[in-house]
Amino acid sequence: MLSYLVPGVAVFFLVWLLMPAARAIAWKTKLLDIPQGRKGHTRPMPLSGGLAMFVGVAVVTIFFAGLQKLVAVLIIGSLLLMAVGWADDAYKARRKEFPALPKLLVQVLVGLLAFVCDIRFRGISFPWLGGDTGDYYLFPVWLSCLATVIWITGLINMVNFLDGVDGLASGATVFSAITLFFLAYVKGQGLTALIAVVLAGAALAFLRFNFFPAQMFMGDMGSMFLGYALALISLEGAMKGATLITLVVTVLALGLPVVDTVQVMISRALAGSPMYQADRRHVHHRLMSLGLSAKQTVVVLYVVSFIFSALSLLLFFWIIP
Repeated sequence: MLSYLVPGVAVFFLVWLLMPAARAIAWKTKLLDIPQGRKGHTRPMPLSGGLAMFVGVAVVTIFFAGLQKLVAVLIIGSLLLMAVGWADDAYKARRKEFPALPKLLVQVLVGLLAFVCDIRFRGISFPWLGGDTGDYYLFPVWLSCLATVIWITGLINMVNFLDGVDGLASGATVFSAITLFFLAYVKGQGLTALIAVVLAGAALAFLRFNFFPAQMFMGDMGSMFLGYALALISLEGAMKGATLITLVVTVLALGLPVVDTVQVMISRALAGSPMYQADRRHVHHRLMSLGLSAKQTVVVLYVVSFIFSALSLLLFFWIIP
């Protein structure tokens, strides 16, 4: 396990060193989040943290693992997401709203890219139904494709929705990535474990610049990249050869983004509000409306993330045969 510490530390320091350059790029291109409306900050904030994280993850992963299929899918898909994320962030900098459809189309495209490259839901087994391995239901191609695209687009947007208060999305990513690392390591999935620990190191380095009070934001570039990376890691890691239990383990490992998104969707449905309309129904907004500061809110949700991660690992080690 100590061998994974080297790439984790390497990406941490690389992303740390890249942050000033990313900040300079944001100021030069005016890629800045301007305070307005629901914004909690009071001065323009660079939106280029995601750029530094992506470059760090790509360089370190290629250096230690080469350009294997999973690495290539991660990089190509991330580049597509970074491009549309940059456009979205540029609209925000000009106080305009970027249309949702182009973002959704790119998210579906990267989901299809993963599916075509055989990074997908293949089926699900039910071990308690008898036999040595239990009954395995192999998904037809259409269902495999649909489940894969929904999982990937869903996680991309879940992390994006969570990025509403300093340090929350990056901190939650650290917890989820470390949990997925342990699951992949125990299952002997070396490449998946490597990408998970590299992702955790990159998010942790960014957290140094994003924890309250933040010096810069990750932007849609960063949140979509993190969500996409977590989706690929989970598909090739804990959910490879999925059972219902491993699916639950994975959902717990990604607990905070999943729970936040589910409760927002239910709340918006009950209120008759559009699902895509931004509001203050997210968990962090609810906690802050109760009187918690931004810093206190993030700390509370870190504890929640830790609990989800601990439950995921406990379920994996003590219940899964």
